[in-house]
Amino acid sequence: MTPKTITLDDDVFEQVKQRAEAEGKTVEETANEAVRLGLSEDRWQKLVKRGRTYSRDMAEAPTEDDAVQIAVDAVHEHRSAR
Repeated sequence: MTPKTITLDDDVFEQVKQRAEAEGKTVEETANEAVRLGLSEDRWQKLVKRGRTYSRDMAEAPTEDDAVQIAVDAVHEHRSAR
């Protein structure tokens, strides 16, 4: 791993440092875990938002066939975004 330099606000650094000490980890380990968690949370929130949109659209679909088509379109959209 190549070291990288980032600048943290003083209060953020203190929180990371305190957590690292409490968990018996290094500041670097704790900072990496926090960033990874934040990034995964962002992806999770986007997924939840998309799911709510699709479920609302499916619930409001005039027919069952329209609801199925919305689900199929969602799958195609997801696969094409990869």
